[in-house]
Formats: sequence, C-alpha cells, structure tokens
Amino acid sequence: MPWVDQINLRMHSIRRMVAPVGVVASVAVLVGLDSYSRRAEGSKISAKSSSQGEGIQALTALSVVGVGGVALCEGWGSRKSTKRIFKYSADDDYPYFSKWHRTLMRKHLTPKVYKQLQPLRTSNGFTINDVIACGTTCGYSVPRGMGCMAGDYESYSLFAPFFSPIIKEYHDFSPTSRHTTDLNPSHLKSVKDLDPNSEYVLSTRIRVARSIRGLPFPAASSRAARRKVESLARSCTETLKGDLQGMYMPLNDMDNDVNDDLIQRHICFDNPDEWSITARLGQDWPDARGVYINCQDLDETPDFVVWVNEEDHLRIMCLRKGGDIFAVFEKLVRGVNAMEKQMKEQGYQFLHDEHLGYVVGCPTNLGTGMRASMHVKLIKLAKLPGFIDLCNRMGLDVRGKHGEKDTRQSGIFDISNRHRLGFSEVELIQLMIDGVSYLIELEKKLEAGEEIDLEKEFNKV
Repeated sequence: MPWVDQINLRMHSIRRMVAPVGVVASVAVLVGLDSYSRRAEGSKISAKSSSQGEGIQALTALSVVGVGGVALCEGWGSRKSTKRIFKYSADDDYPYFSKWHRTLMRKHLTPKVYKQLQPLRTSNGFTINDVIACGTTCGYSVPRGMGCMAGDYESYSLFAPFFSPIIKEYHDFSPTSRHTTDLNPSHLKSVKDLDPNSEYVLSTRIRVARSIRGLPFPAASSRAARRKVESLARSCTETLKGDLQGMYMPLNDMDNDVNDDLIQRHICFDNPDEWSITARLGQDWPDARGVYINCQDLDETPDFVVWVNEEDHLRIMCLRKGGDIFAVFEKLVRGVNAMEKQMKEQGYQFLHDEHLGYVVGCPTNLGTGMRASMHVKLIKLAKLPGFIDLCNRMGLDVRGKHGEKDTRQSGIFDISNRHRLGFSEVELIQLMIDGVSYLIELEKKLEAGEEIDLEKEFNKV
C-alpha cells in the first residue's frame, strides 16, 4: 500500500493518541504533504479565473483523464501538477461516512453525484475531494453542518450537481432566483438605539465576508495568490481616513503574547484548528494573514476591523458596545465602500453574482456574506421551553456569547440573523431590530412578574 494512503487510513487512530505532540506532528505531516503538492504551481494565478464574467458559467472544455473508462484519482490534497496518480474508480474512492457524519454534504454527495464529479477539476486544480475534505474528517468533534468548501468561483458551476441542492436546502433559494443587495442604511425603517442604557444589549457587531474576483478562495489558494490578497488589503486599508484610519498588523510580525491577547479580545481570528486544517485554510500559516484595526495603540479597542486570509479573503466588521445597530451598520458600509473603491482603482473588485450575491468559499455565507449579531441578556426568557424555537421562527440564530462552539447557558446570548441568501442586508438588519426588540419586551414582562406562554407567542410571530 502506498505510504500516502497509509497515513490517510491512520488519521483516526492518530487523533486518539493521548500525547498532544503526536496529534500536532500528524497534522504537520498532512499539511506538509499538501504544501508540497502545491509547489509546482508556484505563483501562477489562473488567467481563466481572472477573466470570468458576471454570471457563473460552466466550463466549455474540461480535461478529464481516464484509462479504460476508469477515472484517474489523485491522492489527498493533490493538484494537477502532482505526478503521483492512482487509478481508483469512483466506487472505490467514494468517502466513508459514519453515523457521526450528519452534514448536508453527506446527504447530497450520493455515489451517483460523486461518480459524475470525481474526474473534474477547476482551473485552479480544485476537485470534488478538495470540496468535501472538511466534512469527511471526524476528529474530536462532529464536522460542521455544511461539510464542504468551494475553492474558487468556478467550483459553484463545475460542481453544480452537488452545490445546487445544498444551497437550495440550506437557504431555501432556487437555482433560478436572484439575490438582492441593499447596503443603504437610510433604508432601515427604525434607526433608534434598541437599548440606550445597555441593560439588555451589551454589544453589537456586523461583519461581511468578501472575495476578490479573479483570485482563488483560501481553500485553493497558492502562496502567491494569498500574498496578492494581502497586498491588496494593505493598499486598500492604507487609504482609509478619519474614524476608519488605523494600522495593519501581519501575523508574521506578531509575537505569541500579542496574538493571544488579540484573540482573547475577539479582535483577531483563532489560529488553525482541526477543521480549518482539513478545509485547507491553514496552509503556510501564518504567511500572508493579518488584521487591520482603526487605532494606533493596541491598548485601545477598535470598532472597525478587517481580517485578511482567514476563512475568506476579507472579513470586514464593525463592533460597538450597546445596541446602536444603525451606527454600526453605517460605519461598516462606509468602510466597505471605501475599500472597494480603492480596489477598483487597482483593477480588482469584490466578487458579486446576480444569483448568489457576494460569493465566498463557504455556502452558508453566500448572498450578503453578512452576520449581524448582538450580545443580549435574557436570563429569565431563556429558561422557558421554546426560547430557541421562538428565535428561529423570527429568523434569528442563537449561540452562547463566545460563539458557535459555546454551549454554556450564561443567560447572555449571541443573537444573529439566520439567513444570508435571498434577503438584502437592510432586510436582515431590520429583522434583527424587530426580533431583539420583541425579545427584550418579553424579558421585561417576566421581570415584572407576568407569566408568558412561549407557545402562544410562537403563534403570533
């Protein structure tokens, strides 16, 4: 058996080793293999990807290699420059799924779909096996609910038999629908602060994900492409003025103490974990990753932040204490527009499509690419049966205050828009305003001693 296959087959047993050093070493081997397979690509960025038009177009010519009707399948993390090719049929190469694989990828990657897509690769060399890599690995936790990641714009058209049903189910958005974008804060019906005294709303944050047209997404990015993204991000943020002006901090130049402090303060993204490594997001870490903040002193707390080359090319966010979501949205939009204007002057633009809206790697973030969230104190309301169902009915998601991995019930919750695709930014923020206002109203009634039946409230929504 080839030694690469032996490493892949032993992934589960290696992860169960007690010694942390063993786990880190095994991950390092896998990352090293994937990095080695990319070297032949060097600094080439696909001209074909750069010249794509506004709409998603399927490839007119595909290079599919086969011998005797059997597709040639390359090893884990391989690219078309790799010479180590194995002759596996789609039946032999179909992923193993355990009872813990409960993702949409697992549901929609049927043997028939896999056989159809297995020989295909995008012009950046991304295959269906690359797409599903983050969902086929079961480590210490169940893979995230989506279980797949696009490597470039082309992935959504080339692998449409796989992506289209997933997008339809997750977003309830048909392949023929058109997404609406509205980044005008003046279109909001209500602009008041939801909680002027900050008794219930502790903080407000809005972030948007953006890809740069013509460059592969982080999961398929080469070092050269990743550095191009960072170069564009730096040049765009350098031109920001007024209350948006600040400094860019490359992760390469950060010492561990500064990095840990920024992570703890939620100013910087986390370092790679098992999921991000299997999703190909941790390659060459921390090269070409960085954070922009609109202040010059790290002891200050910024309210405008840009993450570079984490899960997306750019994650642009604005965050403040209290519940003035209009002020947060207004400042975010000013920053996004200023960066895109500068980017266009350099011959680039954010990747937007009439059908999918803003296109990014994870299908959950298609459309607005926006997550508007508030940390809200709802100690009494949260104890009632049906609290989360009520929030979901209003188009809101509920997490612990420390994010999607936080399952503790502290009485303070991260409440955000549930939808991304098929709704405009203004519509989703208005849903947040209306929904959180309603939840605060219910909490006040409970504090006053009133009884509330959430099942009846559920029927009102």
